[in-house]
This record gives sequence, structure tokens and C-alpha cells, in this order.
Amino acid sequence: MKEQISHHPKPEFSCIEIFLLEELSAGAFDYYQRFDFHLLLWSTETDGNITFSIDFNDFETVGSQAVVIYPYQNVKIDVTTKMGYLILIHNDVFFWINQKIGSGYLNGFFINQLVSMNSESALIMKSLVDLLLEEYHNNNRALLMESYMFSILFHVSAIFNESPAVREYLDYPVFGKLMSLIENHFIVEKGAAFYVKNLSISAKKLNQICESITNKKIKYLIQDRIILEIRKELYLGKKTVKEIAYDLGFTEPSYLTRFTKKHTGLTPKEFPKQ
Repeated sequence: MKEQISHHPKPEFSCIEIFLLEELSAGAFDYYQRFDFHLLLWSTETDGNITFSIDFNDFETVGSQAVVIYPYQNVKIDVTTKMGYLILIHNDVFFWINQKIGSGYLNGFFINQLVSMNSESALIMKSLVDLLLEEYHNNNRALLMESYMFSILFHVSAIFNESPAVREYLDYPVFGKLMSLIENHFIVEKGAAFYVKNLSISAKKLNQICESITNKKIKYLIQDRIILEIRKELYLGKKTVKEIAYDLGFTEPSYLTRFTKKHTGLTPKEFPKQ
């Protein structure tokens, strides 16, 4: 994978790899893919169009913006006329770095939030990334690359933490725990009561926290996670609609169809096969 990211990246790679967006093969990310490692995408220049999609949500980058992409997310990147960097980070390295930083952003509490950089922050980022890129292409010493990666992630986290919006999210540790609970229990626990009980918080307060961060109440976050799982399984194409329905706890396939129609306006068969 050091030569070029292919349609099927190797499961094993050195602790950190870095690529220039403008040097990636055309079409390499034109369809959704899932990776078992962390990615840091930093767009330095774009053409003003959709730059990438994560879990079927489209993102447009303006100016200099970075985003962390987490393992097993569905990712599609338009690299046409784009400039920037894509950094692959082994999970062990990422977790070790975040243990030291203790960043709510890196923990995924604000999953896939774009981190915007002003000219000064972008200049610092460029210096750090250039050091990483030079080491990657020359000596590729793991300890030094991890040190550079630590500095890059620290810089991104610090920029995010200093943004005015974050100051409003004093309860984001609770939100992070909620999202972790949803990830682990959404198939069985589709109602808010289970999450309210496990977080020892009132339903009203939990909904206030969710709405302050996502503009959605908890029930919609659970529904979003179910829809994402349905779309993922349909995209993978390994299960029938009937199998997906039963695996997700629907007693009849028709209930799954009603669910997707109600919340997306589409039946499972109408979902795009991107």
C-alpha cells in the first residue's frame, strides 16, 4: 500500500502512511470503502464541490479543513482537482496518542466534525505534515513518525477545542458515552429509556445535550444508527432484506421496509448502490 492506495488496501501496513490527494489514482475512492484503521484527511484546496462522503453523508470543505475518519466508516473521497493529504494511522498508534492527549474530538464525541484552520494554524499544520512526509519517504523511522503524528493530532485537537462552538458543549463526555452505548446496543435497545437509565440522567436533560450538539433528540440518533446499519448491509450485498431485518430485530421484513420509508422516504430496494 506504500506505492498507492488500491481498491483493496492491505490489512497490514507500517504504523503511519501519508499520501498527497493530488497524487492518488483517479477513481481510487469513487465508491464507498471501509478501512480497519484511522484516517486523517486534510484538504488544503478544493474546487468548491463535494469533497468526500462519510457514512452516506456528504461534506464540502472550504479553505483549510481536517477531519478524522474512524475505522469501519463508509468512506468515499473525490480527489479530482483536490489538494491536501490523506494520512493512514494504525489503531494502536492512534489510541496511544489519544491516551496522552485525552481529546474529546479524537475520542469521537464530535465524530467527523470538520476542523477549520486559519492561515496561522494551516501554516503550522503544513510544517508538521511536511516533516512527516519527508520522514515517510526517506528513513520511515517509526518512533519519529509517531512523534510527528502526535504533534499533528495534538494540533488538530487544540484547534477544535479552541473553536467557539465547543465551549457550548460542556456535556460532551455524556454525549460520548451515549454514542458508545448506542453503538453497542442499538440492535436490541431501540428506545430512549435504556440509555437514560444507563447514564443516570433525566430524559429531558439527555435530549437537551443531544440537541445542543446534533440538533436531534436521542430517538433520532438511534434511528440514524439503525438506518446506517441497513444501508451498510445493503451496500455490502451479502444479506437479503429479510436477513437484515431479522438481524436488526425486526419481527417481519415489512417492518424494516416501513421503517426506512418513514425515516428516509426510500424502501431498502430504492437505496442507491454507491
